[in-house]
Amino acid sequence: MTALPPGFRLAGYRVEQILGRGGMGIVYLARHPELPRSDAVKVLDTATAGPDGEAFRARFLREAEIAAALDHPHIVTIHNRGTEGDRLWIAMQYVPGTDGARELDRLRAGLGLRRSLRVAAEVAGALDHAHGRGSLHRDVKPANILLAATDGRGDERALLTDFGLAKIVDDAGDPTVAGTVFVTPSYASPEQLRGDRCDARTDQYSLAASLFHLICGQTPFPGATTAEIMRGHLADPVPRLSSRAGDVPPEVDAVMERAMAKDPDHRFAGCGQFVAALTQAASTPRAAYAPTRQRPVARPVVAPPRGPVPTAVILAALMALGVVTAAVLYLVL
Repeated sequence: MTALPPGFRLAGYRVEQILGRGGMGIVYLARHPELPRSDAVKVLDTATAGPDGEAFRARFLREAEIAAALDHPHIVTIHNRGTEGDRLWIAMQYVPGTDGARELDRLRAGLGLRRSLRVAAEVAGALDHAHGRGSLHRDVKPANILLAATDGRGDERALLTDFGLAKIVDDAGDPTVAGTVFVTPSYASPEQLRGDRCDARTDQYSLAASLFHLICGQTPFPGATTAEIMRGHLADPVPRLSSRAGDVPPEVDAVMERAMAKDPDHRFAGCGQFVAALTQAASTPRAAYAPTRQRPVARPVVAPPRGPVPTAVILAALMALGVVTAAVLYLVL
């Protein structure tokens, strides 16, 4: 996808600079055509639309409206959306600061338990708000958790962004569509990788996997290939977070194991309930456990895939692992 140059005008917005690139497009800082502010404008890569471009365009516009209806202090606000030529764009609240993935790159060893729990509580509130309105995120990951400084003391506010793949749950008016769906393997739930039905507990799993990474600086199932990462989510037990981070008491491990259960029925009822249980477990006095600084990893550690991976790649990896033996259609629900 070719980037738009500074000064380019899109639907009245004047492009100032690139804020980031993702698997679905490019995000720009762009000057609002009328108001004295700059917004974050995401332009989607039309190559992701596949052969049925008109259906993709209609879904995009509808999903943007779903996201725009979410009003929560920890969800990035959607200001507008539209099309111009063959470009699909969505204008969002610009959040100066950083995000979870960049902080992990900067700190290497993770954000630590206390800071990560504060971030998780705010993101969990955002997800429970969205779930209560029938909306799923489907791609919760550190890169989609924005961290905005709010005052001179260094306090920060977490905001969840990119509800672009969200769909209304059980919307009978929207026909089920078989096509390309993007997930980020390092944080994807087993049901997403299998192509099963997703619900609010899917986002809870991805939040837990993201929190695991934020706390200790490692993804729960590292691997040298996408197939190895996926095998971990599908078949391996959840690793003990306390063995990878010295400030994490063993009581946390059982909570993480439940939030990342292979069977969604074994997870918590909501994201807020998960983070509340985790916070209580993390409050165990240090004298009650013997923390370790060792961080054993069963597989070679490589940088997790940042961008989402299309279904075709997932299917190939699953077949290579022997998880499926026939074509699997990932249904966009």
